[in-house]
Amino acid sequence: MRLIWQVDAGLPRPLVNKPLFALDGRLLGYPDILDVEAGVVGEFDGADHRVAVRHTKDVAREDHFRRAGLEYFTLTGSDVGRRALAADRMLATRKRALFMPVEGRLWTIEPPHWWHPEPTLDEILTERAFTEQLHAEWERESEQDLEQNLGWLLR
Repeated sequence: MRLIWQVDAGLPRPLVNKPLFALDGRLLGYPDILDVEAGVVGEFDGADHRVAVRHTKDVAREDHFRRAGLEYFTLTGSDVGRRALAADRMLATRKRALFMPVEGRLWTIEPPHWWHPEPTLDEILTERAFTEQLHAEWERESEQDLEQNLGWLLR
C-alpha cells in the first residue's frame, strides 16, 4: 500500500504504523499509513477484517480518526491488485484533507510523557531471530552433552 501511495499516486513518503494520539494523550490508533502534512490516514483491510467483531472495531477506529479531523481511506486486497484505482482513491482522499497546521490539529504523533511504545515489527523480528539462535545453540549443546553421557554409559 505504501508503494502505491508513493509510486503510483506520487505522494510523499508516509509514516507507517506510527502511534497517533488525541491531544489529551489518548491513543487513537496505529494507522497503516499516515500523511502528517495533509492529515490523511490509510488502512488496509484484509480478509480478517470481514468478521463482524473486527469490522465493528474498524468502524469505531475510523470514527475516532475522523473526529480528530483526519481524512480516511481504506483499501482491500483486491484494491491493491488494481493499483490505478487504489492510487485514485488515495489522491481523492488527500484532496479532501484539511492540511491543518500543527497548532490547529486535534491529534499528534508526539507521545504523552507516560507512553511506553509497543515494540516495532523490526524489534520483534530481531528478538525472534535472537531467541531462535539461542534455542539452536542450546539444542546443539544438549545433543553434545547427551552424546558424551551416552558414551560414558556405554563404556
